[in-house]
Amino acid sequence: MKFKHTYILLIVALVFISCKQTKYVPEGQFLLKKNEVVLNKKQLSKDDLESIIRQQPNYKSIGIKWKLFAYNRFDSLKIANKRQRLNKRLAAKNVKRGLKEDRINKKRIEKAREKGKTDYTKKLITPKDTVSPRKFLREWYKYKIGRPPVIFDSTLFEKSQEQLLAYMKKRGYYYGSVAGFIDYKKNGKCIVSYHLEEGEKYIIDSVYIISDTELVTEKYNLFLNNGENKSILKQAFDSELLEDYRMDISTFMRNEGLYGFSPNHIKFLADTTKAKSSVQLGIQFSDRYIKSKEVKDSIIRKRQQEAYISNVYFHIIDTLHFEGSFQDEIDRLGLNISDGQFLRTINITEFTYEKKRKSKRVRNRMAFFMHNGELQVKPRVLEVQNYLKKGSLYSEKKLEQTYLSLLRMDLYQAVKTELVETDSAGQIEAHYYLVPSKKQTFGFEPSAINSNGFLGVAATINYINRNLFKGAQKLTLSLSGGFESQPPVFDETLDGDKIETASRSFNTFEFGPSLKLELPGLFPFKMTNRSKNFRPRTIISSAYNYQKRDDFVRGTFQLNYDYSFSNKKTMRFDIGLPGASVIKFVRITKTMEFQDRLEALNDLFLINAYSNQFVWQDLNLTFEFNSNKKERRKGNGQIFYKASLDAAGNILSLFQNSQDTVGNGQFGFVGVGYSQFLRMDNELILAKPVGTDGSINFRAILGAGLPYGNTTTSLPYDYSFFAGGANDNRGWRARSLGPGAYKYYLDTNRTATQIGDIRLGSSIEYRFAFSSLVKGGLFIDAGNVWSIFEDKNRIGGQFSKNWFNEIALAAGFGLRFDLDYFIVRVDIGFPIKNPALPKEAQWVFNSRKAYNDEGLAKFGTDYKSFLPLPFIPAFHFGIGYPF
Repeated sequence: MKFKHTYILLIVALVFISCKQTKYVPEGQFLLKKNEVVLNKKQLSKDDLESIIRQQPNYKSIGIKWKLFAYNRFDSLKIANKRQRLNKRLAAKNVKRGLKEDRINKKRIEKAREKGKTDYTKKLITPKDTVSPRKFLREWYKYKIGRPPVIFDSTLFEKSQEQLLAYMKKRGYYYGSVAGFIDYKKNGKCIVSYHLEEGEKYIIDSVYIISDTELVTEKYNLFLNNGENKSILKQAFDSELLEDYRMDISTFMRNEGLYGFSPNHIKFLADTTKAKSSVQLGIQFSDRYIKSKEVKDSIIRKRQQEAYISNVYFHIIDTLHFEGSFQDEIDRLGLNISDGQFLRTINITEFTYEKKRKSKRVRNRMAFFMHNGELQVKPRVLEVQNYLKKGSLYSEKKLEQTYLSLLRMDLYQAVKTELVETDSAGQIEAHYYLVPSKKQTFGFEPSAINSNGFLGVAATINYINRNLFKGAQKLTLSLSGGFESQPPVFDETLDGDKIETASRSFNTFEFGPSLKLELPGLFPFKMTNRSKNFRPRTIISSAYNYQKRDDFVRGTFQLNYDYSFSNKKTMRFDIGLPGASVIKFVRITKTMEFQDRLEALNDLFLINAYSNQFVWQDLNLTFEFNSNKKERRKGNGQIFYKASLDAAGNILSLFQNSQDTVGNGQFGFVGVGYSQFLRMDNELILAKPVGTDGSINFRAILGAGLPYGNTTTSLPYDYSFFAGGANDNRGWRARSLGPGAYKYYLDTNRTATQIGDIRLGSSIEYRFAFSSLVKGGLFIDAGNVWSIFEDKNRIGGQFSKNWFNEIALAAGFGLRFDLDYFIVRVDIGFPIKNPALPKEAQWVFNSRKAYNDEGLAKFGTDYKSFLPLPFIPAFHFGIGYPF
């Protein structure tokens, strides 16, 4: 009954919000309710057509016109009257301020005269702003958040029909028609519909080329033979399609050495045949027109030709390492201190790289470095970022690659590229202007922590050295610490007040230093020119973390050695040093009470999770793909995929004959049992725009780990999977879902944190906007975790063929506040299906009888004191979107 009442109240609230929309519509006029577009062939996009219509109805989200409701919420006359009263008060205050200013200045003038002075310091009192005064709450809500009703305008209606007809012609429908209709309603609203008859679509049935330059024709044929480019033949005679085609040809030409080639050098000539609705298309290529160096304010015609790189220049724009006075040296040389928009450079260093080829020394690469004082970055390190080597054919793509490569070095606060045509035909110079960043920086970063709903505060002190050994090495030394709230491991009132208040208890203290060194290339191997195509970096890091909780103190030392590669702008691949990717040692000191509780339960999974651990990771692979911005601009949505593979303990297991066993029967290394496992994890995220400010977002996650050999229970705690929380299944608290169908509510020794060796999950979320500040989301989450082996303390948690029936479902909604720099999120998730409950009571609409019967059988007549209430909504606070 409670749920029925909730639904009734929700319906009443929606009706209340939707009513009285015509409150401020003048008599005899009509509120534009909606626009409708009707197509006879349905070949054009309705979204595109609706966006052309000149008059749009009030913004609506999930069926409600929120901004119109905000505008209608308060009476305009009352607000205007109050504003008038406030303005009178402001004017009166300004009069008083003016009189006060006059009194003070008179006294200052008198004092100045008494001292025989003719000047004095005039007092200025700023008047209150009466032009754009600060709005009071109702005024701000009505006019800042709200929007007035959109009243139907017949002039815009006629204009929209003209625009729709022009758009159809633009898309190739030259003999289409548009008819508009208005449906006036008795409630003061109207619906406007536009009926479009597209007619026959013109198709390009032949293409011919017009060009005086044979080179351009050859390049265009290369463009057609390129697998990435589609022929325009048999395509619609669509101006948008032609414009995209023009852009694609121009980009290809510039990447094939035609410097300065632009879309303006391409024109289309069309010869149409009405009987066949066909077009004979001519593509005309023209020459370039450039400024004359000899005759001022004149231009000359220049034939399209291939351009080659004559020289490469790196300009290091600073004087920090110049000995003596730079200004004096500039004056002595008779030069200006600036060279265009940048500081002048007066020193030059020539760099030449030679490579042996069949016992011959052949000059391979060359560049000039313009600088002031001693060079702080080795020329070889900078030159290897350049994709336009001397003598190579110009390519705009390679120029962009060079720019991004120099920027990613994180050594320069500004990077500018410039190409200069020389007097020699077909020769251009490549200039890179680099403004160095500060080499050494310190930073202090306080932060609020939100770990799946558990809050905390932390601070980090960072020291960064961006060029440690003059080879673009980046050293980062950090010292961090803070207080965080974590749920207790054991709690008799797991679903009651103690867990709810855990997020405010700050029961965890963490502190630790970390050190990270990033090096270009694959250290210790020598950097090569070929390697730059994948932009490899070596990342060596080490960290120690000290964590103190009520039940234990844990210290964690970790050492990582990774190689990172990135190809283009969409993919990244990381591989740990084979054989020693990660070395991790965990030492834990437990309280006597906590140790006694673990031993009394004899829970091997918990004992493994809260014991000393040693992880020697043999392999660590991570692949990441993120669709490029061009696809997102086309409205094709976004694809993100991440996969990881971890293997540990296999190399150490080869030496078990020389290893001793430790207390739990494991073979040990340095006196601690080491973990042996194989683990994989996958995440796929899809995002598709819907309308102007909405999107459908989907995520699927699949992870599995196999403990074997020297590990007989489960994955180490830090490598385990969990479910529930602000970024997972939002119908449950973080780490409280699963494993499997484990009946947590019948286990008085249950833990607050549930982990597993396998996880499956998915989420679908519709995101929309109430305003530029406030966003909304409706979501459905599904998932669970399972263990590989049967755990006698968590019966039902093992993965089996019935896994599909053990998927937990939740639905909910959330508010997101877009604060520009970050997003604050509040979500409420409602459990719909709980696989831990009896089959007859797993769904929210099922009877609770079977659930209560289990409690009665387990706890007796006082079972209600022990059983938690099922299907309790979970509130989550987060920073950023959940995925």
